[in-house]
Amino acid sequence: MAPQSSWPAEVRGRAGASLRRAVERALGRDEVSERSARRIWNAARKVAAGLPLGGEAVWPGLRNDLFVAHESIYAFVARRVSGLRVLDAACGTGYGSYLLARAGAERVVGIDRERGRIRFAARRFRAPGLVFEVGDCEALELAAGSFDLIVSSNTLEHLARPERFLGSARRALGSGGQLVVAVPPVLSDADLVRHRENEDHVSNLSVRGWGELFEREGWRYQFLSHRCRQALDFASYRESVLEAGDFEFIEEGPDAAYAAPPVTAIYVLRRSS
Repeated sequence: MAPQSSWPAEVRGRAGASLRRAVERALGRDEVSERSARRIWNAARKVAAGLPLGGEAVWPGLRNDLFVAHESIYAFVARRVSGLRVLDAACGTGYGSYLLARAGAERVVGIDRERGRIRFAARRFRAPGLVFEVGDCEALELAAGSFDLIVSSNTLEHLARPERFLGSARRALGSGGQLVVAVPPVLSDADLVRHRENEDHVSNLSVRGWGELFEREGWRYQFLSHRCRQALDFASYRESVLEAGDFEFIEEGPDAAYAAPPVTAIYVLRRSS
């Protein structure tokens, strides 16, 4: 069994021994690294909150560095939404949709293919003009011109056919509409291997590769690097000391990401024609 020091304090000692043994048996090995133990404990807390196990959706009940990094992306988008009709594509647990609604959007529709997340979001977050619906980003049927802004935060890497979503988004955006995309930055062969080992990541394009796909699908884009002034621990089970304002969004070319890797690669897309 892994040393007790590898586990969060809540499950150390005799009281947590059965849980530790069950987890280690389920994983089929005698030891669990500290980082794995943290992730397992975070997953257990999600299940206890009524969220489905699996996937990578973050939730406000675990406000660690990972959550704040995701939240900061929505805070960036929130500057753009006043009076707009907004689609939050793959909204997860709904916290970002709620933030956008509170920022003055005329209407916010949060969609996610996981019913459990939508139920959680609908129970937890309520605001004027905010609705949550079950929907698959690869099979959207959206009326032409039905939205002014679409946000896709850490979603495209989960889609086997991201071009399907891009086509639907292009049709759904009105004149002058924008699609804001956030994806993890794949900048090297080592990054590619790491993301391929994650069964939830099925489209692992490089920073340049995403830009090429967007252009092929009829978009022009502005690239921004999502950066933080402090070191981050995405596996932490402790509440973060960071706020969304500790993250920066720096407009620069994609090549700059290869020189200094960002937390997230951000693309602000507009239709080419």
